[in-house]
Amino acid sequence: MMDVLKLQAFVAVAEEESFGAAADRLGIAQSTISSRIKELESILGQRLFTRTSRQVRLSYPGEAALPRARAALTALDGVQQAVDDVAGIRRGRVRLGLVTGAELPELGDTLAAFASEFPGVALVLTSASSDDLVQSVSDGALDIAIVVRTDPTHLRWVELMRDPLIVVGLPATTRTVAITDLSTEPLVVLDAGAGARDALESAAQRARTRLAIAVQVSTPGMAWDLHTRGMGLLVIPRSLAPGGGALLVDADEAETSVMVGLVGHPEIRTPATELLLERLTLHMGPVSDPLADGTSSDVRRANHEHR
Repeated sequence: MMDVLKLQAFVAVAEEESFGAAADRLGIAQSTISSRIKELESILGQRLFTRTSRQVRLSYPGEAALPRARAALTALDGVQQAVDDVAGIRRGRVRLGLVTGAELPELGDTLAAFASEFPGVALVLTSASSDDLVQSVSDGALDIAIVVRTDPTHLRWVELMRDPLIVVGLPATTRTVAITDLSTEPLVVLDAGAGARDALESAAQRARTRLAIAVQVSTPGMAWDLHTRGMGLLVIPRSLAPGGGALLVDADEAETSVMVGLVGHPEIRTPATELLLERLTLHMGPVSDPLADGTSSDVRRANHEHR
């Protein structure tokens, strides 16, 4: 019979890529993990993992089963949380993703207040690129994530703020710089996973200018390091920058920016997750129905330039 213990063992081994690490994570013996996986494979009639002396990887049937297993566990958690919610008991778990390098002062205060108010809700934080976080939410590995993006998403979405791009490395007296003025400068930019390059190239295309992107990297820290070593001007969202810079404007002299917001799975929801969403949107974004659909007409434009 398929049960929650077998599914928990399957998901843990899939995510840890190790029977031993999965056993440590669940606090049970490795032999118990192996037994539960074998029982589940017997029920499904398929091998879920391919095993070598050094590696444990999902098989094709395992890859197909993993999102459903995660969804089933989340749904079971949601049943308990819903009953607890009616009884006035707040507990559960929320897996929150945060784009690497983001500097969001309100976030720390909001999470600390949430943890104090609801000590029975466990918060599990993960940092990664926006692309990886969106994929993890889509797969059910994360409940919600704060990401940077420039294009539409099939996930539930609420925009928290617009994050303007700045250019670091110009004279300190430079307050703004036009996209056309960067055509002859080597640039250090973040890759598409952080959203900055897409916004930058879209602005350049509208201005009918070409950019000389010398380096593209995935993390703000590496981008900053290469900039300081003379690889080029740094173009980066202001929330990811360690210091100030000149505001980048497009051909219409409007600021060039990326969107920072919350993504959530379109179908998988739990009371604990919805509770955190309510707090995050209340303190960091527009007061509206959290992640009601794929768009949000209520947009709070963060007033970064007056920090």
